[in-house]
Amino acid sequence: MTTAMPIEPWNSPKRQARRKMIWSKAHVVLAAIGTLSAVVGIAVAINGGLEFNRAKVFVGVGIIVVSTILYVSMLFVDD
Repeated sequence: MTTAMPIEPWNSPKRQARRKMIWSKAHVVLAAIGTLSAVVGIAVAINGGLEFNRAKVFVGVGIIVVSTILYVSMLFVDD
């Protein structure tokens, strides 16, 4: 016969530490996504510039702006 493990209360120190660890990992993932999408935006903008395609350049710049906003907003979120 197995015994059920007791569930920790919502505000217990263990659960708070676990939530903080999960949020810190989420911040790292968002930072990585923001950085990689900025690299993609730079590549699209350069490719558009080489092809003299103004639309591709604007799309690349737009990707860079959105990823920068994502990255900077992630920095100002409370832990």
